Amino acid sequence: MKHYNNNGINILLEKMPKTPRMSVSFFFKVNKKEKYYGINSLLARLLLQGTKKYNAVELALAFENECIDITTKAKQDYIKLSLVFLNEDFNQAMELVKDLILNSTFDDFEKEVFKIKGEIISDLDNPKMKLTDTFVKSIFKDHPYSSTHTKILEDLDKIKKDDIIEAHQELFKTFKSIVVVGDYENDEKMIEFFTDNFDFMKSYNTDDEIKDIFKNTLNEDEIVKIAKNDAQQAQIIQGWLVDSFNSKLSAKYALLNNILGSSGLSSRLFVNLRDKQGLAYTVRSQYETLLHSAIFNMYIGTAPINIKKSLEGFKLELEKLAQTPPNEEEMQGAKENIQGRLKYFTQNNSQIAAVDGYNFMMGLGLDYNEKFMEEIRQTSAQDVSEMAKKLLNSPKLITIIAPQEFLDEI
Repeated sequence: MKHYNNNGINILLEKMPKTPRMSVSFFFKVNKKEKYYGINSLLARLLLQGTKKYNAVELALAFENECIDITTKAKQDYIKLSLVFLNEDFNQAMELVKDLILNSTFDDFEKEVFKIKGEIISDLDNPKMKLTDTFVKSIFKDHPYSSTHTKILEDLDKIKKDDIIEAHQELFKTFKSIVVVGDYENDEKMIEFFTDNFDFMKSYNTDDEIKDIFKNTLNEDEIVKIAKNDAQQAQIIQGWLVDSFNSKLSAKYALLNNILGSSGLSSRLFVNLRDKQGLAYTVRSQYETLLHSAIFNMYIGTAPINIKKSLEGFKLELEKLAQTPPNEEEMQGAKENIQGRLKYFTQNNSQIAAVDGYNFMMGLGLDYNEKFMEEIRQTSAQDVSEMAKKLLNSPKLITIIAPQEFLDEI
């Protein structure tokens, strides 16, 4: 993929000959704390609910009639509009998305608030969703990254249509990019098209308030208990705030995660806690990276009577890795697994646009995947062992959802 900056517009292009469908994504960096939790999520949804030219129904039909798939996504660090369409429908797709970005009316504001409120209430009926929600808002206490379902639900009724309009205007004042992957004529014509028609996508390097206010509030071990007396199983998340993808430790955490619990049936947590001890219905680890921080966590669903055993199992697996580095075969398998996943998630045009566009927006560079894999290859078993030691010696957050009688024993 090639990056061009023309008249302040970041345009990322990857020509993929003989592919029938093109992918175009528009990224807007989030660098300010929301006035109320949920504003960006509402904004992303409302962008698809009508413009000055089309109402919501007419807009949906316009995309459907042209077989244009469009999605919006609001994440902690960015808002994105993504389109996939037949190559010959490029001009029509760009005309529609330009209208969305510039002329959305947000007339369905109240209806969308009602819908998102219902969806959140429904989601939080799921114990695992409630557990994850509690974990994230607790570990990112008082930070914009704590914008979970419950935090959004608390703020939804405070949000006014003018807040959405204000947030929409902020999109034009931030760092932006356009990512195109597909079979187009040439780079020069594509650059000319966006320079002439999408001047509102000029980037501005404004101050990043989110970076400035980030604090690691996890200074000692914490445990949060959620009583659910009708729960048939206990669910546990134990996690740490760790270094993100812009750190030299990222590859080491990624390999630790793969060996410990993200590689499915062969991972240590699965083999030792589920297969050998029968503790788990589900067990895994996760390394989730964000721009200003990252989370490393372990999750297990187990019988309530096994809560203490499960927590001891988490600790034991980390201790074993800290004391004895993984062998050569296990290291090689983990490295190949990570490489395979990277290839799997960059197989089609929309995946390439999503991955490379994200890497660019996060300041990682378009060659980040290659650099990351080289760091993976250079990571030693001893490095993985050191990461396990680091987790054992760092403050952790434990969240548990289970019947009260079992929580009282913790």
